[in-house]
Amino acid sequence: MILFWGKTPFLSILMGMHKGTIALDIDGTITDRNHLIPDGVALYFQKLYHEGWQFVFITGRILSFALMSLNKLEFPFLLALQNGADLLEMPARKRMHRSYLTLDVVETLDTLYQGMDNDFVIYAGYEKGDLCYFRPSRFTPKMLKYLKDVERLSAEPWKGLDSFKNCGQSTFPLIKCIGSREMLEAFDEKLKALEGIKTTIIKDPISREFYITLITHINADKGKALKKFKELYSLSHPIITGGDDNNDIPLLKAGDIRIAMDGAPEALQNLAHIIAPPAERMGIIQGLEEAMRRPG
Repeated sequence: MILFWGKTPFLSILMGMHKGTIALDIDGTITDRNHLIPDGVALYFQKLYHEGWQFVFITGRILSFALMSLNKLEFPFLLALQNGADLLEMPARKRMHRSYLTLDVVETLDTLYQGMDNDFVIYAGYEKGDLCYFRPSRFTPKMLKYLKDVERLSAEPWKGLDSFKNCGQSTFPLIKCIGSREMLEAFDEKLKALEGIKTTIIKDPISREFYITLITHINADKGKALKKFKELYSLSHPIITGGDDNNDIPLLKAGDIRIAMDGAPEALQNLAHIIAPPAERMGIIQGLEEAMRRPG
């Protein structure tokens, strides 16, 4: 059976009987310690889909990393990558919208990074295999080892360059800075002077030692991504949103019913209607059960 969801056909067993929309972060919200969705959560999502719930996943992940978990889901859904830089229909991987940075942002960052111990990396986008451009000579040996671990999550090998001007691209979905929380918070003060970008500091999902500053286009945040999906697909209400870190604040604000995971930053928990148990305990199931009992 074909369901026309917005202007686009989606497979569904329920014609015109959507109960609402569930829009969730991935890391720390629905994943276990191995960065994967537990089978019990995947089966629960499958059940909710067949009961009429639409699903949207809005993540800071690249596509190849997201698919490590989302390939368990045997139903169509919407996916926002890298905090909303790319909006896709899945499983077709059809891009519906994008918000990318331009090369002049990279040039400005170069100036701001003067005197810092390490460098930043630039993501090329899912159409190029989620590779990163980086300058190996500007990283310490310890950081290069870490970058090698992160590279394994990409579909294509990363490209080491002497200069980002040699990358052959003029637009990018995401720039990432890695370091201690204190270092990134100090650097974020410098970034506030730049127009047209959005910055968010989050815990590194790969290493407990580091934090990450995600730099995206000003229109690439999780709340704006959900609003764009609402515009394109007339998503059904109530809209339940859930997350666990600072980059999920705009996502929660865009929801009718809001779930924060236990252990999330205080700013996120203060926005939430529901505090769910940790992701390692499949707490999103309890959170969604409570959310669906609430009036929208």
